[in-house]
Amino acid sequence: MPKGAFLLVTIGNIVSAAAQWYIIWLFARQDGAHAVGQYSALLAFLTPIFISAQLGLRNLYISLQRHVRWNVYLGLRLSTIIISSATALSIIWYLGGVFDWQLATAVLVIKISDSLADLFFARLQRAERLTAFGMLLIADACATTAVVTVIMLTTGSVIAAVWGAAATGVLAACITVALGLSAPSEPMQHSSPGLAVSPLEFVDRKRTVHEIWALLRAGVPLSLMQGIYSLLSYVPLGVVGMFGSASDVGRYASAAYLVVFANLVGASAETVLLPGYRRRFQATGRTDLLRSITAHSLITFLALSPLIVLAVIVGPNLITAVYGPEFSISRLAVLFLALAACITMPTYMMSAALLVFNRYWATTVIGAASVLSVLGAGFIAGTFGLEAVEAGCFALLVGSLVRYSGELVLCHLPRQLSAHRSGTTEHAVQVLKTSKVPK
Repeated sequence: MPKGAFLLVTIGNIVSAAAQWYIIWLFARQDGAHAVGQYSALLAFLTPIFISAQLGLRNLYISLQRHVRWNVYLGLRLSTIIISSATALSIIWYLGGVFDWQLATAVLVIKISDSLADLFFARLQRAERLTAFGMLLIADACATTAVVTVIMLTTGSVIAAVWGAAATGVLAACITVALGLSAPSEPMQHSSPGLAVSPLEFVDRKRTVHEIWALLRAGVPLSLMQGIYSLLSYVPLGVVGMFGSASDVGRYASAAYLVVFANLVGASAETVLLPGYRRRFQATGRTDLLRSITAHSLITFLALSPLIVLAVIVGPNLITAVYGPEFSISRLAVLFLALAACITMPTYMMSAALLVFNRYWATTVIGAASVLSVLGAGFIAGTFGLEAVEAGCFALLVGSLVRYSGELVLCHLPRQLSAHRSGTTEHAVQVLKTSKVPK
Protein backbone atom coordinates (compact mmCIF):
# COMPACT_ATOMS: atom_id res chain seq x y z
CA MET A 1 0.00 0.00 0.00
CA PRO A 2 1.42 3.43 -0.90
CA LYS A 3 2.30 5.38 2.24
CA GLY A 4 0.56 8.52 0.99
CA ALA A 5 -2.70 6.67 0.35
CA PHE A 6 -2.53 4.93 3.73
CA LEU A 7 -1.92 8.30 5.43
CA LEU A 8 -4.89 9.79 3.60
CA VAL A 9 -7.20 6.97 4.76
CA THR A 10 -5.93 7.37 8.33
CA ILE A 11 -6.53 11.12 8.20
CA GLY A 12 -9.99 10.42 6.79
CA ASN A 13 -10.80 8.18 9.76
CA ILE A 14 -9.58 10.82 12.22
CA VAL A 15 -11.49 13.62 10.48
CA SER A 16 -14.67 11.49 10.51
CA ALA A 17 -14.36 10.91 14.24
CA ALA A 18 -13.58 14.58 14.84
CA ALA A 19 -16.69 15.54 12.86
CA GLN A 20 -18.83 13.30 15.07
CA TRP A 21 -17.37 14.90 18.19
CA TYR A 22 -17.96 18.36 16.74
CA ILE A 23 -21.61 17.58 16.05
CA ILE A 24 -22.11 16.41 19.63
CA TRP A 25 -20.34 19.53 20.91
CA LEU A 26 -22.48 21.79 18.69
CA PHE A 27 -25.71 20.13 19.84
CA ALA A 28 -24.56 20.49 23.44
CA ARG A 29 -23.80 24.20 23.07
CA GLN A 30 -26.93 25.03 21.08
CA ASP A 31 -29.60 22.77 22.58
CA GLY A 32 -28.27 21.31 25.83
CA ALA A 33 -27.71 17.87 27.27
CA HIS A 34 -31.16 16.50 26.37
CA ALA A 35 -30.49 16.86 22.63
CA VAL A 36 -27.11 15.17 22.96
CA GLY A 37 -28.73 12.38 24.98
CA GLN A 38 -31.39 11.73 22.32
CA TYR A 39 -28.89 11.74 19.45
CA SER A 40 -26.33 9.59 21.32
CA ALA A 41 -28.95 7.08 22.48
CA LEU A 42 -30.20 6.62 18.90
CA LEU A 43 -26.66 5.98 17.71
CA ALA A 44 -26.15 3.63 20.64
CA PHE A 45 -28.78 1.13 19.54
CA LEU A 46 -28.84 1.69 15.75
CA THR A 47 -25.09 1.31 15.22
CA PRO A 48 -24.75 -2.25 16.62
CA ILE A 49 -27.85 -3.35 14.68
CA PHE A 50 -26.45 -2.20 11.34
CA ILE A 51 -22.87 -3.30 12.02
CA SER A 52 -24.01 -6.78 13.07
CA ALA A 53 -26.21 -7.14 9.98
CA GLN A 54 -23.51 -6.02 7.55
CA LEU A 55 -21.85 -9.47 7.77
CA GLY A 56 -18.47 -7.91 7.12
CA LEU A 57 -19.24 -8.04 3.39
CA ARG A 58 -16.87 -5.19 2.55
CA ASN A 59 -13.99 -7.10 4.11
CA LEU A 60 -15.05 -10.42 2.61
CA TYR A 61 -15.20 -8.92 -0.89
CA ILE A 62 -11.53 -8.03 -0.59
CA SER A 63 -10.14 -11.35 0.62
CA LEU A 64 -12.64 -14.22 0.68
CA GLN A 65 -10.91 -17.38 -0.55
CA ARG A 66 -13.43 -18.18 -3.28
CA HIS A 67 -15.20 -16.50 -6.17
CA VAL A 68 -18.53 -14.87 -5.36
CA ARG A 69 -20.24 -12.65 -7.90
CA TRP A 70 -20.72 -8.96 -7.18
CA ASN A 71 -24.49 -9.08 -7.56
CA VAL A 72 -24.64 -11.67 -4.77
CA TYR A 73 -22.74 -9.33 -2.46
CA LEU A 74 -25.00 -6.44 -3.41
CA GLY A 75 -28.21 -8.46 -3.07
CA LEU A 76 -27.20 -9.72 0.36
CA ARG A 77 -26.26 -6.21 1.53
CA LEU A 78 -29.59 -4.78 0.35
CA SER A 79 -31.38 -7.59 2.18
CA THR A 80 -29.50 -6.87 5.42
CA ILE A 81 -30.29 -3.15 5.09
CA ILE A 82 -34.01 -3.98 4.86
CA ILE A 83 -33.78 -6.34 7.85
CA SER A 84 -31.81 -3.80 9.91
CA SER A 85 -34.22 -1.00 9.08
CA ALA A 86 -37.26 -3.10 9.97
CA THR A 87 -35.61 -4.14 13.25
CA ALA A 88 -34.74 -0.55 14.13
CA LEU A 89 -38.21 0.77 13.33
CA SER A 90 -39.78 -2.00 15.40
CA ILE A 91 -37.64 -1.11 18.41
CA ILE A 92 -38.39 2.61 18.04
CA TRP A 93 -42.11 1.85 17.81
CA TYR A 94 -41.95 -0.49 20.83
CA LEU A 95 -40.21 2.17 22.92
CA GLY A 96 -43.07 4.56 22.22
CA GLY A 97 -42.32 8.17 23.03
CA VAL A 98 -38.72 7.67 24.15
CA PHE A 99 -37.37 9.03 20.84
CA ASP A 100 -38.62 11.77 18.58
CA TRP A 101 -39.74 10.05 15.36
CA GLN A 102 -38.35 12.75 13.09
CA LEU A 103 -34.93 12.55 14.75
CA ALA A 104 -34.98 8.74 14.77
CA THR A 105 -35.88 8.56 11.07
CA ALA A 106 -33.07 10.97 10.16
CA VAL A 107 -30.49 8.88 12.04
CA LEU A 108 -31.90 5.76 10.36
CA VAL A 109 -31.39 7.35 6.92
CA ILE A 110 -27.76 8.08 7.87
CA LYS A 111 -27.21 4.46 8.86
CA ILE A 112 -28.80 3.15 5.63
CA SER A 113 -26.59 5.45 3.54
CA ASP A 114 -23.47 4.39 5.46
CA SER A 115 -24.31 0.72 5.05
CA LEU A 116 -24.78 1.00 1.29
CA ALA A 117 -21.62 3.08 0.82
CA ASP A 118 -19.66 0.61 2.97
CA LEU A 119 -19.95 -2.16 0.37
CA PHE A 120 -18.96 0.07 -2.55
CA PHE A 121 -15.91 1.19 -0.59
CA ALA A 122 -14.78 -2.44 -0.98
CA ARG A 123 -14.49 -2.03 -4.74
CA LEU A 124 -12.29 1.03 -4.24
CA GLN A 125 -10.13 -0.85 -1.72
CA ARG A 126 -9.73 -3.95 -3.89
CA ALA A 127 -8.80 -1.79 -6.88
CA GLU A 128 -6.31 0.01 -4.55
CA ARG A 129 -7.95 3.35 -5.24
CA LEU A 130 -7.19 4.35 -1.67
CA THR A 131 -6.64 7.99 -2.48
CA ALA A 132 -10.27 8.22 -3.60
CA PHE A 133 -11.27 6.26 -0.47
CA GLY A 134 -9.51 8.73 1.84
CA MET A 135 -10.77 11.79 -0.03
CA LEU A 136 -14.35 10.53 0.23
CA LEU A 137 -14.02 10.12 4.00
CA ILE A 138 -12.59 13.63 4.38
CA ALA A 139 -15.10 15.26 2.01
CA ASP A 140 -18.06 13.56 3.69
CA ALA A 141 -16.92 14.64 7.16
CA CYS A 142 -16.25 18.24 6.10
CA ALA A 143 -19.52 18.55 4.18
CA THR A 144 -21.53 17.11 7.06
CA THR A 145 -19.86 19.46 9.52
CA ALA A 146 -20.56 22.48 7.33
CA VAL A 147 -24.20 21.59 6.69
CA VAL A 148 -24.95 20.85 10.35
CA THR A 149 -23.28 24.08 11.45
CA VAL A 150 -25.22 26.24 8.99
CA ILE A 151 -28.56 24.65 9.90
CA MET A 152 -27.96 24.89 13.64
CA LEU A 153 -26.92 28.55 13.44
CA THR A 154 -29.86 29.51 11.26
CA THR A 155 -32.66 27.40 12.75
CA GLY A 156 -31.38 26.17 16.13
CA SER A 157 -33.13 22.85 15.46
CA VAL A 158 -31.26 19.62 16.17
CA ILE A 159 -33.83 17.67 14.15
CA ALA A 160 -33.29 19.88 11.08
CA ALA A 161 -29.51 19.61 11.52
CA VAL A 162 -29.60 15.81 11.67
CA TRP A 163 -31.80 15.74 8.55
CA GLY A 164 -29.15 17.93 6.89
CA ALA A 165 -26.53 15.38 7.89
CA ALA A 166 -28.76 12.63 6.49
CA ALA A 167 -29.06 14.45 3.14
CA THR A 168 -25.28 14.83 3.04
CA GLY A 169 -24.90 11.14 3.81
CA VAL A 170 -27.22 10.17 0.97
CA LEU A 171 -25.23 12.36 -1.44
CA ALA A 172 -21.94 10.88 -0.22
CA ALA A 173 -23.35 7.37 -0.66
CA CYS A 174 -24.40 8.16 -4.25
CA ILE A 175 -20.90 9.45 -5.06
CA THR A 176 -19.35 6.37 -3.45
CA VAL A 177 -21.62 4.09 -5.48
CA ALA A 178 -20.67 5.89 -8.71
CA LEU A 179 -16.94 5.68 -7.98
CA GLY A 180 -17.26 2.08 -6.83
CA LEU A 181 -19.06 1.07 -10.02
CA SER A 182 -16.23 2.57 -12.05
CA ALA A 183 -13.78 0.21 -10.33
CA PRO A 184 -13.32 -3.41 -11.53
CA SER A 185 -16.02 -5.68 -10.13
CA GLU A 186 -14.46 -9.11 -10.61
CA PRO A 187 -13.41 -10.43 -7.19
CA MET A 188 -9.89 -11.69 -6.68
CA GLN A 189 -9.34 -15.27 -7.67
CA HIS A 190 -7.71 -17.68 -5.26
CA SER A 191 -6.46 -21.12 -5.91
CA SER A 192 -7.46 -22.76 -2.64
CA PRO A 193 -8.53 -26.32 -3.49
CA GLY A 194 -12.15 -27.20 -3.01
CA LEU A 195 -13.34 -23.62 -2.71
CA ALA A 196 -13.83 -22.53 -6.32
CA VAL A 197 -17.20 -23.09 -7.95
CA SER A 198 -17.25 -23.69 -11.67
CA PRO A 199 -20.16 -21.99 -13.43
CA LEU A 200 -20.70 -25.23 -15.36
CA GLU A 201 -21.34 -27.29 -12.23
CA PHE A 202 -24.57 -25.68 -11.12
CA VAL A 203 -27.40 -23.76 -12.61
CA ASP A 204 -27.47 -20.08 -11.66
CA ARG A 205 -29.95 -20.48 -8.80
CA LYS A 206 -28.02 -23.26 -7.15
CA ARG A 207 -24.78 -21.40 -7.61
CA THR A 208 -26.32 -18.32 -5.98
CA VAL A 209 -27.41 -20.39 -2.98
CA HIS A 210 -23.88 -21.76 -2.60
CA GLU A 211 -22.39 -18.28 -2.81
CA ILE A 212 -24.84 -16.83 -0.28
CA TRP A 213 -24.08 -19.69 2.08
CA ALA A 214 -20.33 -19.05 1.69
CA LEU A 215 -20.80 -15.39 2.59
CA LEU A 216 -22.99 -16.20 5.58
CA ARG A 217 -20.60 -18.85 6.86
CA ALA A 218 -17.66 -16.48 6.61
CA GLY A 219 -19.48 -13.29 7.58
CA VAL A 220 -21.42 -14.32 10.69
CA PRO A 221 -18.40 -14.64 13.03
CA LEU A 222 -16.96 -11.44 11.61
CA SER A 223 -20.19 -9.49 12.09
CA LEU A 224 -20.58 -10.91 15.60
CA MET A 225 -17.14 -9.59 16.53
CA GLN A 226 -17.78 -6.16 15.03
CA GLY A 227 -21.24 -5.89 16.56
CA ILE A 228 -20.07 -6.91 20.00
CA TYR A 229 -17.22 -4.42 20.06
CA SER A 230 -19.55 -1.65 18.95
CA LEU A 231 -21.84 -2.66 21.83
CA LEU A 232 -18.90 -2.32 24.21
CA SER A 233 -18.72 1.38 23.33
CA TYR A 234 -22.46 2.01 23.61
CA VAL A 235 -23.73 -0.23 26.44
CA PRO A 236 -22.53 2.23 29.13
CA LEU A 237 -25.00 4.72 27.64
CA GLY A 238 -27.73 2.25 28.52
CA VAL A 239 -26.39 1.99 32.04
CA VAL A 240 -26.56 5.77 32.41
CA GLY A 241 -30.07 5.80 30.97
CA MET A 242 -31.12 3.07 33.39
CA PHE A 243 -30.23 5.13 36.46
CA GLY A 244 -30.53 8.68 35.10
CA SER A 245 -32.26 10.96 32.61
CA ALA A 246 -31.67 11.87 28.97
CA SER A 247 -29.60 14.81 30.20
CA ASP A 248 -27.37 12.41 32.13
CA VAL A 249 -26.89 10.39 28.92
CA GLY A 250 -25.87 13.60 27.18
CA ARG A 251 -23.36 14.49 29.90
CA TYR A 252 -21.85 11.01 29.75
CA ALA A 253 -21.69 10.92 25.94
CA SER A 254 -19.92 14.27 25.79
CA ALA A 255 -17.24 13.28 28.30
CA ALA A 256 -16.84 9.69 27.07
CA TYR A 257 -15.71 10.87 23.64
CA LEU A 258 -12.24 10.81 25.19
CA VAL A 259 -12.44 7.01 25.16
CA VAL A 260 -13.93 6.97 21.66
CA PHE A 261 -10.96 8.97 20.40
CA ALA A 262 -8.57 6.65 22.26
CA ASN A 263 -10.17 3.71 20.46
CA LEU A 264 -9.64 5.47 17.13
CA VAL A 265 -5.95 6.03 17.89
CA GLY A 266 -5.64 2.43 19.07
CA ALA A 267 -7.25 1.05 15.91
CA SER A 268 -4.98 3.20 13.73
CA ALA A 269 -1.95 2.00 15.69
CA GLU A 270 -3.09 -1.59 15.21
CA THR A 271 -3.11 -1.18 11.45
CA VAL A 272 0.47 0.07 11.61
CA LEU A 273 1.69 -2.59 14.05
CA LEU A 274 -0.02 -5.63 12.54
CA PRO A 275 2.22 -6.18 9.47
CA GLY A 276 5.34 -5.93 11.67
CA TYR A 277 3.85 -8.38 14.17
CA ARG A 278 3.22 -10.89 11.37
CA ARG A 279 6.78 -10.60 10.05
CA ARG A 280 8.26 -10.99 13.51
CA PHE A 281 6.03 -13.96 14.27
CA GLN A 282 7.15 -15.69 11.08
CA ALA A 283 10.81 -14.84 11.70
CA THR A 284 11.27 -15.45 15.44
CA GLY A 285 8.19 -17.32 16.62
CA ARG A 286 5.34 -16.83 19.05
CA THR A 287 7.26 -16.57 22.33
CA ASP A 288 9.56 -13.78 21.22
CA LEU A 289 6.71 -11.76 19.71
CA LEU A 290 4.52 -12.19 22.77
CA ARG A 291 7.32 -11.13 25.12
CA SER A 292 7.86 -8.00 23.05
CA ILE A 293 4.14 -7.10 22.85
CA THR A 294 3.63 -7.59 26.60
CA ALA A 295 6.60 -5.35 27.41
CA HIS A 296 5.51 -2.68 24.95
CA SER A 297 1.93 -2.69 26.26
CA LEU A 298 3.18 -2.15 29.82
CA ILE A 299 5.54 0.62 28.73
CA THR A 300 2.71 2.28 26.79
CA PHE A 301 0.40 2.29 29.80
CA LEU A 302 3.13 3.69 32.08
CA ALA A 303 3.92 6.40 29.52
CA LEU A 304 0.26 7.43 29.36
CA SER A 305 -0.38 7.24 33.12
CA PRO A 306 0.67 10.87 33.88
CA LEU A 307 -2.20 11.93 31.63
CA ILE A 308 -4.59 10.28 34.10
CA VAL A 309 -3.47 12.67 36.84
CA LEU A 310 -3.70 15.62 34.45
CA ALA A 311 -7.22 14.58 33.38
CA VAL A 312 -8.44 14.34 36.96
CA ILE A 313 -7.03 17.78 37.80
CA VAL A 314 -8.24 19.75 34.76
CA GLY A 315 -10.90 17.46 33.27
CA PRO A 316 -14.06 18.63 35.08
CA ASN A 317 -13.32 22.31 34.49
CA LEU A 318 -12.31 21.68 30.87
CA ILE A 319 -15.54 19.80 30.14
CA THR A 320 -17.71 22.61 31.48
CA ALA A 321 -15.63 25.16 29.56
CA VAL A 322 -16.06 23.24 26.29
CA TYR A 323 -19.67 22.05 26.61
CA GLY A 324 -21.24 24.34 29.18
CA PRO A 325 -22.04 24.23 32.93
CA GLU A 326 -24.89 21.71 32.60
CA PHE A 327 -22.35 19.11 31.38
CA SER A 328 -20.31 19.08 34.58
CA ILE A 329 -19.21 15.67 35.87
CA SER A 330 -17.31 14.58 38.98
CA ARG A 331 -13.58 13.96 39.24
CA LEU A 332 -14.34 10.32 40.02
CA ALA A 333 -16.11 9.94 36.67
CA VAL A 334 -13.16 11.59 34.90
CA LEU A 335 -10.78 9.19 36.67
CA PHE A 336 -12.75 6.18 35.39
CA LEU A 337 -12.75 7.56 31.83
CA ALA A 338 -9.05 8.43 31.88
CA LEU A 339 -8.10 4.94 33.10
CA ALA A 340 -10.27 3.34 30.39
CA ALA A 341 -8.67 5.52 27.71
CA CYS A 342 -5.13 4.64 28.82
CA ILE A 343 -5.92 0.90 28.82
CA THR A 344 -7.15 1.15 25.23
CA MET A 345 -3.74 1.32 23.49
CA PRO A 346 -2.28 -1.80 25.19
CA THR A 347 -5.56 -3.58 24.42
CA TYR A 348 -5.19 -3.04 20.68
CA MET A 349 -1.65 -4.45 20.86
CA MET A 350 -3.03 -7.64 22.37
CA SER A 351 -5.86 -7.72 19.85
CA ALA A 352 -3.34 -7.58 17.00
CA ALA A 353 -1.46 -10.47 18.60
CA LEU A 354 -4.61 -12.60 18.70
CA LEU A 355 -5.13 -12.03 14.99
CA VAL A 356 -1.54 -13.00 14.23
CA PHE A 357 -1.92 -16.12 16.41
CA ASN A 358 -5.06 -17.10 14.45
CA ARG A 359 -7.34 -16.69 17.49
CA TYR A 360 -10.07 -15.00 15.54
CA TRP A 361 -13.03 -16.38 17.50
CA ALA A 362 -11.30 -15.50 20.76
CA THR A 363 -11.89 -11.79 20.17
CA THR A 364 -15.61 -12.47 19.83
CA VAL A 365 -15.74 -14.41 23.11
CA ILE A 366 -13.75 -11.75 24.95
CA GLY A 367 -15.97 -9.02 23.52
CA ALA A 368 -19.10 -10.81 24.73
CA ALA A 369 -17.59 -11.23 28.21
CA SER A 370 -16.69 -7.54 28.24
CA VAL A 371 -20.23 -6.48 27.35
CA LEU A 372 -21.66 -8.66 30.13
CA SER A 373 -19.16 -7.21 32.58
CA VAL A 374 -20.20 -3.67 31.58
CA LEU A 375 -23.84 -4.49 32.30
CA GLY A 376 -23.03 -6.20 35.60
CA ALA A 377 -20.65 -3.50 36.84
CA GLY A 378 -23.02 -0.72 35.83
CA PHE A 379 -25.97 -2.34 37.57
CA ILE A 380 -23.99 -2.92 40.76
CA ALA A 381 -22.55 0.61 40.75
CA GLY A 382 -25.94 2.24 40.16
CA THR A 383 -27.69 0.04 42.70
CA PHE A 384 -25.16 0.82 45.42
CA GLY A 385 -25.48 4.57 45.04
CA LEU A 386 -23.09 5.84 42.39
CA GLU A 387 -24.55 8.73 40.38
CA ALA A 388 -25.75 7.68 36.89
CA VAL A 389 -22.83 9.20 34.95
CA GLU A 390 -20.32 7.78 37.42
CA ALA A 391 -21.95 4.35 37.12
CA GLY A 392 -21.65 4.48 33.32
CA CYS A 393 -18.00 5.56 33.48
CA PHE A 394 -17.23 2.81 36.00
CA ALA A 395 -18.94 0.23 33.76
CA LEU A 396 -16.85 1.39 30.80
CA LEU A 397 -13.66 1.03 32.84
CA VAL A 398 -14.58 -2.48 33.97
CA GLY A 399 -15.37 -3.50 30.39
CA SER A 400 -12.01 -2.15 29.21
CA LEU A 401 -10.19 -4.03 31.97
CA VAL A 402 -11.98 -7.29 31.18
CA ARG A 403 -11.19 -6.96 27.47
CA TYR A 404 -7.49 -6.29 28.11
CA SER A 405 -7.16 -9.01 30.74
CA GLY A 406 -8.96 -11.56 28.60
CA GLU A 407 -6.84 -10.86 25.54
CA LEU A 408 -3.66 -10.95 27.64
CA VAL A 409 -4.57 -14.36 29.10
CA LEU A 410 -5.59 -15.86 25.75
CA CYS A 411 -2.42 -14.57 24.10
CA HIS A 412 -0.35 -16.49 26.63
CA LEU A 413 -2.37 -19.71 26.48
CA PRO A 414 -0.61 -22.25 24.23
CA ARG A 415 -2.41 -23.46 21.15
CA GLN A 416 -1.48 -25.52 18.12
CA LEU A 417 -1.83 -23.20 15.14
CA SER A 418 -3.57 -24.69 12.15
CA ALA A 419 -1.66 -24.75 8.89
CA HIS A 420 -4.84 -23.90 7.02
CA ARG A 421 -6.19 -20.40 7.45
CA SER A 422 -9.79 -19.73 6.57
CA GLY A 423 -10.67 -16.85 4.31
CA THR A 424 -12.19 -14.85 7.14
CA THR A 425 -9.13 -15.24 9.38
CA GLU A 426 -6.76 -14.26 6.61
CA HIS A 427 -9.03 -11.36 5.87
CA ALA A 428 -8.90 -10.13 9.45
CA VAL A 429 -5.14 -9.71 9.10
CA GLN A 430 -5.28 -8.04 5.69
CA VAL A 431 -8.11 -5.53 5.71
CA LEU A 432 -7.26 -3.72 8.94
CA LYS A 433 -4.97 -1.64 6.76
CA THR A 434 -7.90 0.30 5.33
CA SER A 435 -10.65 0.01 7.94
CA LYS A 436 -13.28 2.74 7.97
CA VAL A 437 -14.46 4.02 11.36
CA PRO A 438 -18.27 3.73 11.60
CA LYS A 439 -20.29 6.72 12.39
